[in-house]
Amino acid sequence: MMMPINTVGGPSAVEVIQQSFNPAIAVLTSPDVDVVCSKNRLTFVELLQPFSRLSVEGQIRDVNQALHSVTHFRLSVRDISWRPASSVLARRLLAEAVTNFPVNENKIAVIGGADPIEINPHTPWYDSWRETLWSCLEMTDHDFARHYLGTLLVVSSSHPNPMEQFQQLNDQLTQLMSSNGTADGPRWFNMLSLRYQVLVHDACDGDASKAEELLQTMRNVYGSHGCHLLVINSKPKKGSIIESGLPAPDPWLRFLPRKANKLDVSIEGESIVDGVEAGEMDFPVKVVEGTNPQLLGSLPKIPLMDALQEAMQEININSVLAPSASTSALSSLTRDDNISTQNNIGLSQRSAVEIKDDPLNAVLGTTTARFPLDEADGTGPILASSITSELHGGCLTTEDLDRIQGLVNEFCLKSLLPHMERQMRLLNESASSRKSTHRSLLSATKRWFGSNRPGGVQTPQTVAVSYHPESVQLQLRRLGDLAFLLGHYELAYHSYHSAKKDFEADQAWLHYAGAMEMAALSVFLQNANSRNVPFHYFDKALTTYLQTCKMPYWATRCAVLASECLKATNQYSDAALQLIRLTSEDADLRSAILLEQAALCFLRSAVKPNSSTGNNFRRLSWGINTPVFFPLILDAAKPNMVPLIRKYAFHMILAGHRFGKSGQKRHASRAYQLALQVYKGHGWSLAEDHIHYTVGRQCLNRQQIEAACQALAALLKPDSMQTAAQQTAYLNEFIHVHQLLNKHRENETKTSCTLPILPLPVIDSNQIRVLVDTKEPTENMSPPLSEATHVTFNDDEVHHAKWANMEEKLVNSAFGTTHAIFRPTNLIFSHTTNNTVHPQMNCDDLVSFELPLTNPLRIPVQLCDIRLVWNFAGGDGNLTNLLTTIENPLVTTYILPRIVLNPSSSHKIILNVKPKAEGILTIEGLAFDLRPVNVEPSAAVVGLMSSVSGRVMFSLRGPRLNTTQQERHGKVYATDKRLSIQVGPRMPKLQVLFHSLPEFMFSGEIRPVTVELSNLCPNVPISNIIVASNDPLHVAFDLPRIESINIRHDQVALYRWDSSQKSTIMWLKGTENVGLTSLDLMFFSTNPAVKARYRLLRHCSKIFVSSSLNLAAWVQRVPSRDDRTETLAVQLQVRNLRDADDTSLSGIEISQVAFLSNRWLLRPLQSTIPSGVLHPQESLIGVLLAIRGKENIEYCESATLKLPSHGRAVDFKQEPYRAFVREFQRTTPNTTLVVCWTATQASEDGFGTLIIEGQHYFGWNSHDIANSSLPDTNFKLSQQLVTYSMEYSTKVFHDFNKQRLCVIPVILYLHNCSQQEIDVHYSANFNTG
Repeated sequence: MMMPINTVGGPSAVEVIQQSFNPAIAVLTSPDVDVVCSKNRLTFVELLQPFSRLSVEGQIRDVNQALHSVTHFRLSVRDISWRPASSVLARRLLAEAVTNFPVNENKIAVIGGADPIEINPHTPWYDSWRETLWSCLEMTDHDFARHYLGTLLVVSSSHPNPMEQFQQLNDQLTQLMSSNGTADGPRWFNMLSLRYQVLVHDACDGDASKAEELLQTMRNVYGSHGCHLLVINSKPKKGSIIESGLPAPDPWLRFLPRKANKLDVSIEGESIVDGVEAGEMDFPVKVVEGTNPQLLGSLPKIPLMDALQEAMQEININSVLAPSASTSALSSLTRDDNISTQNNIGLSQRSAVEIKDDPLNAVLGTTTARFPLDEADGTGPILASSITSELHGGCLTTEDLDRIQGLVNEFCLKSLLPHMERQMRLLNESASSRKSTHRSLLSATKRWFGSNRPGGVQTPQTVAVSYHPESVQLQLRRLGDLAFLLGHYELAYHSYHSAKKDFEADQAWLHYAGAMEMAALSVFLQNANSRNVPFHYFDKALTTYLQTCKMPYWATRCAVLASECLKATNQYSDAALQLIRLTSEDADLRSAILLEQAALCFLRSAVKPNSSTGNNFRRLSWGINTPVFFPLILDAAKPNMVPLIRKYAFHMILAGHRFGKSGQKRHASRAYQLALQVYKGHGWSLAEDHIHYTVGRQCLNRQQIEAACQALAALLKPDSMQTAAQQTAYLNEFIHVHQLLNKHRENETKTSCTLPILPLPVIDSNQIRVLVDTKEPTENMSPPLSEATHVTFNDDEVHHAKWANMEEKLVNSAFGTTHAIFRPTNLIFSHTTNNTVHPQMNCDDLVSFELPLTNPLRIPVQLCDIRLVWNFAGGDGNLTNLLTTIENPLVTTYILPRIVLNPSSSHKIILNVKPKAEGILTIEGLAFDLRPVNVEPSAAVVGLMSSVSGRVMFSLRGPRLNTTQQERHGKVYATDKRLSIQVGPRMPKLQVLFHSLPEFMFSGEIRPVTVELSNLCPNVPISNIIVASNDPLHVAFDLPRIESINIRHDQVALYRWDSSQKSTIMWLKGTENVGLTSLDLMFFSTNPAVKARYRLLRHCSKIFVSSSLNLAAWVQRVPSRDDRTETLAVQLQVRNLRDADDTSLSGIEISQVAFLSNRWLLRPLQSTIPSGVLHPQESLIGVLLAIRGKENIEYCESATLKLPSHGRAVDFKQEPYRAFVREFQRTTPNTTLVVCWTATQASEDGFGTLIIEGQHYFGWNSHDIANSSLPDTNFKLSQQLVTYSMEYSTKVFHDFNKQRLCVIPVILYLHNCSQQEIDVHYSANFNTG
């Protein structure tokens, strides 16, 4: 939506036009007048300039004797020796007018939405350039509004003979007026020019009575309305500005020249001729602001004032004085050398500079007031009251200021306005009487037989038409100009309209263009809001100025005034086209100024959203009833119209380019940055790169190195579409500028500066992972020795529930069962974990950070000396390593030497930090040295290392909250504290080593592993060491086991390790399921000096289990001989599952079969097991007989079969066999069949063999055999307990007509085959098919 905007600050179109046309008054003074005025650091012309506006309303009678009010009447007061600036001087003045006027920082948002754009609501440098352009226009016969209407003859009362001096000034003026119309002299409106005598009296040095007598004499000679006495003070007295002692505004500052102490001007294209054939006043001017010769080379430096004096010597002018407010840029640039020397008032002492901000950190600062600069160095702004010699008019009192204003009012009301009224009446009478007879036969012939039209190709004879000063055409023009200056726009229009017809008929195209221009302005000023203005008059005048008359500066005035009229009637597109017509290749400054104004006009233009002009970058949703408070942008009656922001941005880019060519680097940067708001983030990647690179180079030329770094950093964006070669150039430029910035900062501070933030590499902060309690890097251990793995970033099961279960068992065993909610220890923190609390770690522990680095460019980049940037808050305050790389005693930072990021690739690195004290460790970013890869040093960086030290800061944001209504309506995110780590006291650190930990095992194989344990922190006591395993079926320790209350369903085995014990044996048994299995262990330890804190050490290794044997059994009851003993027959099948071509295992031999049960007794003599070696894919079948014994008898083992020569008998009461059997019987407690086997395996080196041993278990439960899992068995024991039979008729005859339900009787017979009571449940299933 449109934002309310304050439009105060810029002049309206009516004000611009009225300020452009003011009655010109010449001033002719005697030398003693300047002596009196110089005591206030002013000349007489400067003394009048702040008061040149008529403070009261005047009245005249027009040609019809109707009373007409005169408002906004202002004089343009010039010294009589003033001359228009030459083309060379004009270019310098125009460049200075734009350069010295500061950039307005008060930007306002004009378009709302997700990303509003901002503009400058007012461009004062444009106003300054426009006023300077008006002052540079020469006096010509086609524009009498710039000719002198009157002359002020000024003499001091201290003169020995004032009346004689008045007579001499009158004679001098008569001599000057006799040469009226010459090319190098002043021009008067006509020979009846007004003369007004002013007597200046110094109240501090002179006789007041004498002054009054002189005034009376003057009234007798010149009349009461032709003279005036002005009394001023030349010494401080009560009531003056100096005596008040307070800082006061200086009303003369805006009319005095600006100081060019920080401006170096060099001119290109000096071969410019004056007059009609001059190319353009503002040819390329290069204004270099704050240039460093080391960067840009030595440029010729010409001080502005020296250059102006040289130019004035060439045109033989002693003094150039400014024409009041409308020409303030030329005010008193030079003045009489004799007067300046006599009164010791130099030009530099009169200079002042206007101080405001530059958006790109320009040299000038921000204020809206203007202060004179210190003469010592020309830099420091000082108050007007601090040094009295710097204050203009410091001796004048408020009464003096009122008397000056009274002089202007009296001159205008009693002399000038009546004179202009008489002149207007005389001109009207003369023009009316001669209008019917002035047309000659030649004019009639031209009208009837045709004439050249304006805009065509004209010959010099056709263009140069000369009129007599008293011709009717010029009289009409004078009448129009007088009426225009007095605000009588209706009479002015009729006069211009009549004159332009004659000019057209006479082919006086310059006069014709001027009359057309003024006629259009007169119509506009009659009703500024009307659209009935003849804008085609402007078009014809502009075409005539450009193509026929070849006078581009007059065409510029016409285009500027026409654009103001068009903007006032909301015709912004047409106004922009008028301004664009004046852009040309040979006038960079003019083109830049006008293109910027055209861009603002396009922004204020309005089209429908779906018009043929195309869609805008931003879709604007303005409601029907949305008020628009900025009439300079859109008409309030058209709220559904949208501005042409793409055209605005495009023309602002063109303006920035032309500003850069003209040397206005500050304005060029501003224009580019304003346009960047539109192009940024909408896919115009190459356009953005052009803007950023141009702004960066311009900022570098202006010694704004920090701003240049910011602009060049944007070139290294992730979505860059530049080629690899171009990106390489951008990277080298970026590194070079950063090296200059670092060198500049070091020279200023003499110390190391903060590392700058670099755009490369790109780091997604939310993807950073943190690993606390990282295992210390150790030397590579050669097999068979290996270390406990603990936790790494590659651990996929780090958050698995098995670890939380094991930790809970350990904590409960160590500290007892607590009612508090158990929270497992989290060692890895990422965006998926709960990061609302600080991660916990211990002193002297290593914490690791996994950082995802991305190189979005198409070229490789190299990062060196990569390290983390941290902040540590402890007992000694806050410490950081941002400003220094010296090792800190409280935090050890590990450095990664080098890494190369390939083009368009991502890479993860791990960096470590070790805190050595308690506190809060916060990781803030990444520091490194950025270097290109295999790039030859360019000429710009010869002698410098092509690298830059910088940093990338992290920014974390938790998940979006959606709990409360406020969170759902807004965007509220949780806090993420994963990079802010709480460091606690020191804890013991365990190191666990495994000897010959296997990576490959056979199913059922039992292998011993030696486990060693040591404390890496010998100074920290250790206690309460507990080992946990979540797979007691396949892992057993030769340690005292801590029995759990729920033994049957406990899947975690705990073993207590005596701290004095250095090693133990861990037994591993191959799982029944082949494939990759996990060995999960957790080691628990505490520090007896620290309560409620413990340390965990995890181990997780993968073991591949290969197949070996498979057991199958058929169990059935058989009749006993005495029918009183229940007999069980077990048919056992053992199969070698190895492949036939497998040579890793030569053969498997059954060494022992055990029958472990508390209900059945094995009969060894009646059981048979064949002996021999089972080769791959061979099977062995044996039969075992058992009888029921007493309840809860001791386990009975089978008879040991004939063992192989290398075999041995297994005692199931010894470890680890007893532990494995007990764990197995927790699931099938009644009967267990154990098959022990041995095999010969080839060694890894290929030389020799190894004897391996293994066991396989098979068990069942007689009470609930159906619910037990029998692996790979082909019988159902439940079928042997109960048999059944059914009795029913196979055929049944039934009449369904009589009875729709047919009942078939079925008798079920059940037989219990055992001697125990059995519950039988059955269900009837019917086959309906």
